[in-house]
Amino acid sequence: MATHIDELQPALAPRWLRFLEALVITLALPMIGWLINPEDPLLLGSGLTWLLAIAPLLVGMRYGFAMGFSSALISVAVMGLEGWWYHGSLINDRAQRLPIAIALILVGMVAGEMADVWRRRLQQMAVIHRAQSTRLEEFVRHYQLLRVSHDQLAERLAANPFTLRDALNALEEKFQSLVTSQEPLTHHGSELLNFLALHARIQQAALLPVDHLQRLTPQSAIWFGGETPLDWNNPMLRACLEQRRIICLRSAMEQGINIDNAPLLAVVPLIDVEERIYAVVAVTAMPFIDFHRGHLHLLAVLGAQLGDMLHHAQHTLQGSSYDRHAVIAQWVRHAREYQLTSLLVTIEFSSLLSNAQVQSLIDTVVNHQRGLDRSWVVTQEGHPQRLYVLLPLTQQHAFAIYAERLQEIFASEPGLGEDCQYITINYQVIDGRLSARKLLPRHANQEVSYAHL
Repeated sequence: MATHIDELQPALAPRWLRFLEALVITLALPMIGWLINPEDPLLLGSGLTWLLAIAPLLVGMRYGFAMGFSSALISVAVMGLEGWWYHGSLINDRAQRLPIAIALILVGMVAGEMADVWRRRLQQMAVIHRAQSTRLEEFVRHYQLLRVSHDQLAERLAANPFTLRDALNALEEKFQSLVTSQEPLTHHGSELLNFLALHARIQQAALLPVDHLQRLTPQSAIWFGGETPLDWNNPMLRACLEQRRIICLRSAMEQGINIDNAPLLAVVPLIDVEERIYAVVAVTAMPFIDFHRGHLHLLAVLGAQLGDMLHHAQHTLQGSSYDRHAVIAQWVRHAREYQLTSLLVTIEFSSLLSNAQVQSLIDTVVNHQRGLDRSWVVTQEGHPQRLYVLLPLTQQHAFAIYAERLQEIFASEPGLGEDCQYITINYQVIDGRLSARKLLPRHANQEVSYAHL
């Protein structure tokens, strides 16, 4: 039984194979008719053109309007060739064959259009499902982190005033200070591993970066607690990359994975909400008392949070105009193909506001973003500073609610007061009519930075 929306997506064959299959189906049926009755291969004398109509119907239902219409035209051409071969005229018996030709074309068009409509609806639901899954996954991760942090706070409040969330925020600030030419794992991989070891009480582990092809890069491995011989083709490492979740000894044994002489206790993926793995942490030693389900759950939560941190750091480093145009273009395509409307909100801060006020307001807006939302800060010489906020899967009528909520938040900002009047909030509807380049025009002397949580 299918458990994911992507498993229900129709997998279309390559274009050349679709044309070949449509041609074979369209011509095979007349050949069958010729074997049955060589004198009347299309069975037109029976008064029912089922032998010709079945090919456009099947091809249209399988591959859509274009292929169904093409199959119907080929069937009409076959009917004309049959008339020329047996009767010496392409349009023999016009009163009988012309209605049949029109019926064939209508059958191919109607069947193909219905197939296209339902395929488009399925793809529309798939886009919505992936968006909602991303939001739900991000919410669950923050909830789990909050629960773990609360438990730690209850246990160690007297001895340690810093919670797990405080430590994560401090680590994220270091990632935000990276410049474009720096790689997060190269510069802070060791510190990231030390953080994981400290809060998960790991005694020995290795952080193995993953390249863009989702393959391990052992030459860039970072060790904590000393190196130990490790097989880079270990089945537990491969299972973690394939299943995209934490693999421990118990789950490995339940799945029948060979763990003979394996020094690994657990493999933790640093994975973001989009299920991209940036690195895996191979744990080779930890206290026996901590090797239980609750602690392994903590490892999985921390791995997901660190994966999201690497995701945001990468978007920060790649926050160019090309990146924002690519994100907008994706939702323009969804709007054009699947009628999924989004909003692009523009918040313009007057030059009468101080830089400290503007930065505080931008941070406030970004802190209220949902999981799918994206934002960019645009600064242009001689113009007010602007913040673009992309709200995917948001209808036009929702802008009034969003703007009202922002105005309430701005009014409650300390030190702002009547300066709220210097903030202008506008929006553009992403409905597929305008391209990303028109929605986000590029001007000279324009600086773009990526705003993030």
